[in-house]
Amino acid sequence: MHIRLFVISLLATLSFAASAENHIISQAYEVAVSDLRLPGNLVGSVSFKECDSCLKQTVRVTTETQYLLNNRTVSLKELKIAVSSIADKQNNITTVIHHLQSDAIVAVHVFKKGI
Repeated sequence: MHIRLFVISLLATLSFAASAENHIISQAYEVAVSDLRLPGNLVGSVSFKECDSCLKQTVRVTTETQYLLNNRTVSLKELKIAVSSIADKQNNITTVIHHLQSDAIVAVHVFKKGI
């Protein structure tokens, strides 16, 4: 009986320690294309707002930042051309993935309707 209680308490302690090590690595934001400003070049920053009443966030991009258009990797230039051609920027969604430890954007994914 004592061995069973010991094993149960040991497992509970180990699971608590393991769960304490979980950290949020990245934060994903879903924003309207109208609330997104892409960088001017490969080393710059992305600005975005999650909602109308939210504060604008500006986070740096690096040469490692990925740009995607409807699940297809594209260059920053291609993405900017595609974004500029979106008629209804309010209803097209973008996902911006922010790596918290490095404080950099790792991916910008635009979902353009109709292509």
